[in-house]
Amino acid sequence: MLKTNLLASTLVVVASALLVPNLSLAQAAKRPPAPASSVVISALEKSEYIRNKDIISEKAERCLSETWQTHLDFFKRHKISKFYGDRNPNLNDPAERLTVIRKVGAPDSILSQLEGTSCIGLTRKCLAQAINSTDSIPLKQAWSRIDQNLLAHALSGMILIEHLQKFGWTVMYWNPAPEFNKKWDAEEPTLITGKVVKFDSGIKNSKGEFLYHSSWGMHEARYQSVMKTGIYYNIRVDDKTTMVGFGTKQPEALRLSPLFVATAHAGYHMFPGYDGQVIEAHSMRKLNSIDNMEVGEFNPLASGGSPKWTPIEKYRSGLVAIPPK
Repeated sequence: MLKTNLLASTLVVVASALLVPNLSLAQAAKRPPAPASSVVISALEKSEYIRNKDIISEKAERCLSETWQTHLDFFKRHKISKFYGDRNPNLNDPAERLTVIRKVGAPDSILSQLEGTSCIGLTRKCLAQAINSTDSIPLKQAWSRIDQNLLAHALSGMILIEHLQKFGWTVMYWNPAPEFNKKWDAEEPTLITGKVVKFDSGIKNSKGEFLYHSSWGMHEARYQSVMKTGIYYNIRVDDKTTMVGFGTKQPEALRLSPLFVATAHAGYHMFPGYDGQVIEAHSMRKLNSIDNMEVGEFNPLASGGSPKWTPIEKYRSGLVAIPPK
């Protein structure tokens, strides 16, 4: 998944648990979080967002929908994904992408048409298009500062949620079945914690090897933090009840929202959507995989629901932000 969050604020909790002897994940969750973003949104910039909120939601939805359709059409034509994972070390070099293109028998000419993507990359792209389509210079300037700040925070999904909240978005904690938190916690850290990887994840073991960035687990610790303090990691939660305990029934709050941006695993994965439908991109999959992008109704525990799971990536709780009404 993402170039998004490898060095972002989520690393503080996980790196502490992995690198400090005798520090449990639950204890790590209580450690001071990474500094919040220093970007200030002025009253004028917030009012400009409110004034343009409907067109922004409409344009962002159109961008997501059109990107998904482009993905399907391109793959049907070439058996190659137009949007390749920008964190996949096997696709960093154009020559590596060209090798895959030739392997599936597609024309060399499509190489220049390929675009890197990630879960937060898709989100940034469509928010940028939407905001920059307005006539508001202050709003465009605010987005420019936000995007630069995201880059400075290694494209952290948590930082993006924080910025949207400053524009008046409502941040909600989501968890379909908190009664299973401890069961999930017992399962998830065993999946990939400590796995050695070849790319720079920002976390090293005692041998100096990079480890897979894992925010797995801590469902119960974060749930208790939200319920007792109103804080998820370092984000103030505006609503801690609406999106909790919905089981396998899609939450009405997202079906009625023209746009939403959500995270799982403290920002490890980010997925935008609209009208209850998730459109998610991935940064580590193969170029000839149609699953570089996926679509489905937001319903994490339901069969076929989104965000989509893999054998090691299971999305069971997090944050979701919806724009002001």
